[in-house]
Amino acid sequence: MNIFKAILCVAMCGIGLMNSHAAPPPPTGLAGPLQGAWASTPGQERMLFTADANGGRIEMDCASGTLAGPLFADGAGKFQTTGTFEQHQAGPQRADKAPASVKTRFTGELHNGVLTLTLLADGASTPQVFQLREGARVKLLRCL
Repeated sequence: MNIFKAILCVAMCGIGLMNSHAAPPPPTGLAGPLQGAWASTPGQERMLFTADANGGRIEMDCASGTLAGPLFADGAGKFQTTGTFEQHQAGPQRADKAPASVKTRFTGELHNGVLTLTLLADGASTPQVFQLREGARVKLLRCL
């Protein structure tokens, strides 16, 4: 009987070791990556934020940005990632001069269809904070 218990113990320990190397569970709060579109509401700086399985994209009147992804919110609806942000300028631009792209840290918090998106570009002393509503529409006025 003691040999049977020893074999059973060794088998159970082996199964436990095999399971300890299994893939971690998916992030809580979402079944998959953050997906959808959010836009600023009237009275705020105009912004459209879209997210899909590959990351995110920001479009503003005179700026744009990309967020590395996919973006997963935790159980509290928060996410963070890095990406780039570029300010555009009005008027004619040289065809051979690309806009300056700045590394940026993005954090977000999603609650009840409202996304608070914070951008902190390298070298900036204060972050930019935007309140965006899911499904809202915004008309962007491109730099002229």
